[in-house]
Formats: sequence, C-alpha cells, structure tokens
Amino acid sequence: MSQSPKNKPPPLHSFDSQGMNTLFTIRIHHKDVKEARRMAGNCFCRLEEIEAQLSRYRIDSDVTRINQLKAGQSMLLTDVTYRCLQRSVEATIMTAGLFDVTLGAQTWRTDVRTDERPKGKLTLSPDRPEILCEEAGREIDFGGIGKGFALDEMAELLRDLGVKSALLSCGASTHLAVGERYWPMALRGDKETFKIDLNRQALSASGIGEQGAHVVHPDTGAPPDYSFQRVWVVAPSAGICDALSTACLIMDEEEVAEFAKATAEEGISINIESALDHAIRNVTP
Repeated sequence: MSQSPKNKPPPLHSFDSQGMNTLFTIRIHHKDVKEARRMAGNCFCRLEEIEAQLSRYRIDSDVTRINQLKAGQSMLLTDVTYRCLQRSVEATIMTAGLFDVTLGAQTWRTDVRTDERPKGKLTLSPDRPEILCEEAGREIDFGGIGKGFALDEMAELLRDLGVKSALLSCGASTHLAVGERYWPMALRGDKETFKIDLNRQALSASGIGEQGAHVVHPDTGAPPDYSFQRVWVVAPSAGICDALSTACLIMDEEEVAEFAKATAEEGISINIESALDHAIRNVTP
C-alpha cells in the first residue's frame, strides 16, 4: 500500500562530522535542506564544545583538571561536565558499581590493569557544579558514556530548534531517535539479525566481536569470562543506554535477567547474543 501524501514525511537529509574519535551522523526529516544543514551544524558545534570538556586528551579540559586534583582540592565544573557526571552517577547506581567513570582507564581498557580497585574518592556536589577530591587515586574517563551523553545533548538542541523527526548516531554503536516517527534498526549478530523500531528511544550495542576483551570487571581489573558476544540495550537516554550496554557485557545471564527485571519499568529493554550458540534473544520480562 502506498503512503498518502498527508502522511509522507519530508525529505530525509544526512550530515556527518568527526568527534570523540568516531563519526557522528545526524539524519533529519525537513522540507528545507539548507535549514536542516544549519540545524545539524549547530549540533556539531555543540559536540565540539562537549568534547572540549570531556576529553582526557586535552590539557585544558575539565576532565584533565579533575584528574590533577590533590586530596582536599575542589574545582567548579562547566555545566556540560556537571551534567555528564550526574548522568554517570545515575548509571553507577543503576548497575551497583559495575559502571564507574571514576575508575578511569582501568575499567574500560584491558592494557591498564591492577589486582584491586583503586583507592581514592571523588565527590560530586548535589547542589552546585563542583567536585571534591577527598582522597587521591581516582581519575575520570567518560569512554563508556560520553558519546551517548553527547547524543542526548544534541537531541535536546534539535528539539529546541523545532525538529519533528531525526535520528542521531555515533558510529554503529549508539543511536537516538527524536520525534514521533519510528526508525527501523537492525540488531546484527554473527548468525541472526533482529529488527526493532526506535521511537523517542536510544539503542546502544557493546560486544567482543570486533574489539575483543576491551571491557574489564571493576572488581578485578581483568576481563571476565564473557557470557555474551553482543549486548543491545534500549533506553530513553542515549547516555544511560551507552553505559548500560557496557555494564551488561560483563554480567552473566542470570545477572542480566535480574537487571532487566529491575529496570523494565524505566523503559529499558535488553537483547543478548550468546557467546556459546550466537542466538539472539530478548531478556526483558
């Protein structure tokens, strides 16, 4: 059946930009390509502002300054860093510590390992954009949440600009749908492909197929015996989605099932590809 002119969406325009060491793509339904390009350009400017504060590789970023704090020192944060830290704390609470940006590179890189959790304590103020180093030994690394957080920030900007339908992506790992339209997405495993529709939701994937054992367990500093080849998480927020897919990758099947049950009412669903038989299945109750 053909689509009626009344329900037919405006033309789809796609724009790309490099950021955070990956390719960001914005697809916008809009009748005017010049206006769509302007909106995407505003988003990419926002992305540059976010990366400038969240990058560990920039000497003047908030993250670099935080990681140089000594015990007893504190610093005021930019609004973007404060919001990302708040979102990170939320993910830490949801995952009972499996996701923790204050563990720095140890948690998300297998070439940085120790036999125990690092000491130290960073405390984020609940009332103002300030962080305190109570005890030295921790460092911030937004590698597991920063890209998704950037998608959330860009999506908010698009909504403020009046965009009715858009899909934002960072590489192939995380996507965020904006507006009322549904966006068909494919969960591609080694043997199966499932299709789902995103509507005002984010989809994030983590796996060991391409990057290998790149996520370590925060309690041991070493990669676990992975139960899954890939994990896909759908959630309302791209930042939370990004963090949860990483945390779920180091859970076993029982832990994922319990986590899915505990978070189902928050609009979170989880799909896994078994590392043993490569079957894809949904584990949401």
